[in-house]
Amino acid sequence: MRVITLILTLFLSLSVSAEPLLIAASAGYKKPLMEIYDAFGQSYGTKVEAIFGNLQQVLAQTRDSGRVDLVVGEQAFLARTGLFGRDIALGTGRLVLAYGARRLSGYQALTDTKVERIALPDPKKAIYGQAATQFLERSGLMPAIKGKLMTLATVPQVSAYLAAGTVDAGFINITDALGLKDKLAGYDEIPVDLYDPPVIVLAFPKDRPESEAAKAFAAFLGTAESRAILTRYGL
Repeated sequence: MRVITLILTLFLSLSVSAEPLLIAASAGYKKPLMEIYDAFGQSYGTKVEAIFGNLQQVLAQTRDSGRVDLVVGEQAFLARTGLFGRDIALGTGRLVLAYGARRLSGYQALTDTKVERIALPDPKKAIYGQAATQFLERSGLMPAIKGKLMTLATVPQVSAYLAAGTVDAGFINITDALGLKDKLAGYDEIPVDLYDPPVIVLAFPKDRPESEAAKAFAAFLGTAESRAILTRYGL
């Protein structure tokens, strides 16, 4: 009887560890997070199911599905929703101006008549769209280039347009810029006094019980392996 009990206990523990972990995250952090998810899965045997989108999409999924275990996004944006009980800081994001077919001399060159299309993520839904708008307003460039702006849904969509050379410049985070550096004509970091750098966090939905897998993943983000990945992508 004792042997049967031990077998059942082992089976149940394996079943729990085998349950996938559902994490919703800002699309601009897909590359480093996918590396971390893979490393976590190899170390713990827990599969991570990943959802990526702008923060409005992430929040809708979190609120409506009731299945999201963890969320990666901008701290202030997430806090305003009241959906999360606690969070863990991962790093500070940085806004960059990236170039498509040819490199510009800097953000002042956006007013040049040869620059026709400038892409940015949707300021109403994406944190780097908000950061880009802050920069354009604080730098005084908005009136001169407003007619050139092309609004896209997410950072990866802006990056795709840049890589294809269909826009002259675009606002993305340094994480995506580093991941695409061989496909860009270059990029310049935006001075941090011209926008509010977003604090990127791992947040726990308060209506979703914290599973052991979620706690293990949060701990894994503090390991040297995870920190090395985040640092390599600018966090």
